[in-house]
Amino acid sequence: MPKYIDIHAHTNFKVFDENREEVISRALESNTWIINIGTQYGTSKKAVEMTNQYEGVYSTIGLHPIHTTASHHDESELGADGKEFTSRGEIFDKEKYRELTKLGKVVGIGECGLDYYHLEEESLEKQRSAFISQIELANELDIPLMLHVRNSSTNLPAQTGKSRNAYFDVYELVKKYSTRGDMKGVSHFFAGSVEDMKRFTEIGIFISFAGPITYKPNPNICDYEAVIKETPLDMILADTDSPYVAPAPHRGSQNEPMYVKHIVSKIAQIKGLDESEVTKQIVINAKKLFNI
Repeated sequence: MPKYIDIHAHTNFKVFDENREEVISRALESNTWIINIGTQYGTSKKAVEMTNQYEGVYSTIGLHPIHTTASHHDESELGADGKEFTSRGEIFDKEKYRELTKLGKVVGIGECGLDYYHLEEESLEKQRSAFISQIELANELDIPLMLHVRNSSTNLPAQTGKSRNAYFDVYELVKKYSTRGDMKGVSHFFAGSVEDMKRFTEIGIFISFAGPITYKPNPNICDYEAVIKETPLDMILADTDSPYVAPAPHRGSQNEPMYVKHIVSKIAQIKGLDESEVTKQIVINAKKLFNI
């Protein structure tokens, strides 16, 4: 039994090419298991391949909503040349992704969902279509969804007729297209409201918190203290989203899975519970959800 499980990291990304072995070794030596997350076909394949190289390293496969169009390129993810990124955006190919599950330890589908942060109107249906296909594949394989949900930085165009709450829209799509009584999944890097959290947990979606919970509170972004206090302990997970948003006291440096301990510690502090109890329960939650 590991002491910690970072349920959402990206040590499969290009940015870790120079120090991947050291980062993973530090995590495993600190008794921290890792789930590496695919964001498009290339990073999904890399995540699966890595599961065969290390004990305690698992993967999910999926298409991030921002990669359904060609509007975004992150050098940390794909490298400076971006050769893995399809110039017109990737169309989710269910069969190609299904084949990846045969190559290693795949424990979920995603990260998938809806991202309204830098939303362009024409991307709405592409995001939605890719997400529905991934819900269907998760249904078929009976493995959980790794949900990426991010709200808009500005109002959506009025003519779209869409909600500005990505959490609610994801909730509606999961409810509509999941064919399982237990709608397995987790909303990683949660930054929604107490109401958003309650909708998710009521249908079996776990809530995972990341580095920002350790920063100076900013209720205009998310009232993490209120959300964490209200979230049942048996529905809580923790993730680093490495290499991004390192928790305090490492804020500003490259994030890595071994730092998940700081997030778990902060969850315990906010909930006013013994840290060892919270640490143990979060691992139990992760093993239950991902069947590891």
